[in-house]
Amino acid sequence: MNSAEFLKYITNPLTKEEMYLLYKANDIKYEKCELYKDFILTLNKLVVDTFLGDDVIHNEEDIKNHFGWCIEKVVNNFKKENIVFDNPINLKEYFFNFYLELFYNITYKKDSKEKLDKLPCLSFVYRRIKTRSDMDVLLELYRLFEKSLNFKLKT
Repeated sequence: MNSAEFLKYITNPLTKEEMYLLYKANDIKYEKCELYKDFILTLNKLVVDTFLGDDVIHNEEDIKNHFGWCIEKVVNNFKKENIVFDNPINLKEYFFNFYLELFYNITYKKDSKEKLDKLPCLSFVYRRIKTRSDMDVLLELYRLFEKSLNFKLKT
């Protein structure tokens, strides 16, 4: 992909028709987008709110432990609502790398929650017009969530 194609990929919006066609072709549901958006926003809040600072959480082991605790807490909170993520290993890997890049490894964390919240807001707001790039992120994450979600009802 040359630079002009890349620029188009990240800036040109899809039409509503293209978007809804991609939703239909990939079996993307409004309700699931809302659920997955809530999951990410909840995780963002927990990661940021419970971070004790770079002076306390400063090496890779501390970061892994903090992130692991946060994602397990979110998974368990959803489980209490009978939304069960049985095998979130790929989700954990994706989000660990996401937070490592956009949160843990940056020096100035003051406005980081706003930046982190752009992911679910740009990709998972169902009716928001998306670029092809936004749609690709949605499709990748949606599939990861779908593989992790246990569709069997817990009674």
